[in-house]
Amino acid sequence: MEEGRGDGPRGRQDARNDRGTAGRFRRHHRRSSRVGVREPGRPRSRSRPPRIAADGAAVRSFPRSRRGRRVLLGSSPDRALSRGVPVSAAVPRTFRRESRLFLWVALFLILFLNLLTLFFFRRAVDWGSESIERRASEILRRLPIDQPGAGGGGSLGRVALERDIVYVATYDARGRRVRTLGGEIDAPDALTTAVPAPGKIAIAWRSSPILVVATTPVPGGYLSIAVDPGPGAALRPLARSFTLVVPIAGAALVVLAGFYLRSLLSPYDRLLAAADRAPLPVPAVPGAHAEPGDEREFLIERFESTIAALKEKERELKARADDLETGARLLSRNLPTGVLSVAADETVVELNESGQEILKLSGNLHGRRYQEAFETIPEFRDSIGEVLSERKPVGRREIRWVSAGESRSFGVTVTPAEGADGRFLGVLALFTDLTEMRKLEARMALTRHLSELGQVSAGAAHEFRNAAAAIDGFADLALRSPGRAAEHLKAIRREAQEMSRVTSDFLLFARPEKFARERVDLDGVASAAVAETETAFPGVVVRLHGPFPAVSGSEVLLRRALVNLLRNAVEATPPARRGEPEAIRLDGSSRDGEILMAVADRGEGVEASRRDEIFLPFYSTKPRGSGFGLAIVARIAELHGGTVEVGARKDGGALFTLRLPEAAPSLRHPPASPAPSPG
Repeated sequence: MEEGRGDGPRGRQDARNDRGTAGRFRRHHRRSSRVGVREPGRPRSRSRPPRIAADGAAVRSFPRSRRGRRVLLGSSPDRALSRGVPVSAAVPRTFRRESRLFLWVALFLILFLNLLTLFFFRRAVDWGSESIERRASEILRRLPIDQPGAGGGGSLGRVALERDIVYVATYDARGRRVRTLGGEIDAPDALTTAVPAPGKIAIAWRSSPILVVATTPVPGGYLSIAVDPGPGAALRPLARSFTLVVPIAGAALVVLAGFYLRSLLSPYDRLLAAADRAPLPVPAVPGAHAEPGDEREFLIERFESTIAALKEKERELKARADDLETGARLLSRNLPTGVLSVAADETVVELNESGQEILKLSGNLHGRRYQEAFETIPEFRDSIGEVLSERKPVGRREIRWVSAGESRSFGVTVTPAEGADGRFLGVLALFTDLTEMRKLEARMALTRHLSELGQVSAGAAHEFRNAAAAIDGFADLALRSPGRAAEHLKAIRREAQEMSRVTSDFLLFARPEKFARERVDLDGVASAAVAETETAFPGVVVRLHGPFPAVSGSEVLLRRALVNLLRNAVEATPPARRGEPEAIRLDGSSRDGEILMAVADRGEGVEASRRDEIFLPFYSTKPRGSGFGLAIVARIAELHGGTVEVGARKDGGALFTLRLPEAAPSLRHPPASPAPSPG
């Protein structure tokens, strides 16, 4: 009660609010005692009475610009805000009341000290002024009373020579100056003070310069002296200003404190609200119910429990992180796939054991630059550098290299690694050993090739037998008809050339081709194949479209494959349609790590049931076809690690597509020409 009275009407209102809060807490405590103590693991109920929830929702609906200002500073909104904070219904808010009382007492104490200081300051200034006025009066009383302009000049002169006397002047009965004695300042021409009564002394203060003028009546006029009050006289106007300013400033401070005291405590209220949402501390004795203290103990208790909960969560997260790291290491160690991670600074972060086995590397590569770690595998090194520089993934790519005299290969996919915030972290490479698979494929290809070779041998023998029979027949005719021997010899020569062509095609198909891989400019190969086709078929124009990137392989074989495809397209197109625009097309493109070269014609197309047979040797639908053209294309594609397929053209005709793997980054650009030697 004393605190409420000491804090004014608002303090008494808050005291009543606190008593109401304490009453609600006691009722709540009695209900809790009847119902029982909440178990430590059971979640606490957040339900509030409808009135309290409505008040809190109403206050929260205010715009942010109006919260904490005059709208919430009145008693009614403030009570609504207090009831809206869940902690106010459970914890006595003594610290808030004590803080408010302390601030008000400190404020009034400061005001009291200021007013007391002002009072003594004014008293000191007034005392100094009165001392100067008394001195001036005493000097006038000591002077002889003569008529103005009469004797007594010696006494006046001695007075005028005193240190603090500025001037001594006599005036006639009408207030006009008769005589003046003094230093640098002359007396005014007219009397400046009020006319004193007989036997009295009139005192007046001049402001510029600051002087004390004392006047007394003498026979026939008046006698005035001016006294210098010294530097202390400058405090008189300052004291008058302080007398006005200090009370006004004190009143303004009280008003501002009344308006903003509660807003100064609003962060504390928010802190209490946040603490109320913190986890409850676990009691030392299960089932014990701790008696609540004030909000200070409440805050300390809740934040200690929060710190304990955070530490527990930290331990749980650390344990989970350790488990995840252990699981990741076990998974990486037991994966048959190689996993490589390279940081953004081009250093190796980790290479698992399977990766070291696939790449035939040993030792710890952590922290080494990837250029040094994989200098023996240039294509792999270039793929990593490409992703690091362009930050774009590289699709599945097969890389071949020689390790300890053994040819090895693996398939690799390189992707950029990014964090949750989109920050570039480095490169992740996944690769699988394909060496054994390629060996198995080579054995299967050899078996298939031997099987096909048997078929080819039978077909070649059939072709040779037919050609030999034709040559024998033409030779017999030449012997019988010597006059037509030249004609028969030409036929024999034509059959011999056909046998030579079949033999060349047979050898190309049957013999495993050995060639040194080099960078092949497909743009030049395509142009040469088109020129050769247009020369062989006058009047035919082949349309060339699209880019033709570089590949790794044999320029001669790739040119032979394109010529065979173009020749097949021209022969499949009826002569009447060969002159149509875009009848024969050669299109180049790049997609998913492959180079595509598509040859389109205006023929009848290829039936779906026959699309696998047309690439077999000696399979031909043309009357004079040998059946080796498309088989050789398939063989050349296989030698280059690619494929050839046939489909239907959208607007009629067949579409043959030759697919070749994209060249390694080091072979995509032509080598720089050497600089010319000086001189």
